[in-house]
Amino acid sequence: LFIGLCSLCFPSVMVTLSDGLGLERAAAAYSVNLYEQTGEVADLADAVERKYSTAESAADYAETARLGETLLLSEEYPAFCAAQDETFSSEYYDDYDAFMTALVESARALGENAAGE
Repeated sequence: LFIGLCSLCFPSVMVTLSDGLGLERAAAAYSVNLYEQTGEVADLADAVERKYSTAESAADYAETARLGETLLLSEEYPAFCAAQDETFSSEYYDDYDAFMTALVESARALGENAAGE
């Protein structure tokens, strides 16, 4: 009962707790709940990255792509990218927007390919 209550009322606590216990898929699910509770673009970006890194099925990739498309279309996304670019570092991408766009496109393709098999 306590865990269920915390899951509903305090998803940020559950993300941290799940992360600390190495429960990456649970942390990804709680991160989506956190975004749904806050509506914050930073929480959505975190959820997209977590869902992608833990995806195991076509449905997981499809959900990641859906969340990612919501992020890319968000009015707050350009300002969020500018803030992320100040600390973003990648061997493969010049900026955060390029990284996130590639991640969303990859999720969409993997979801479609896996669903077609």
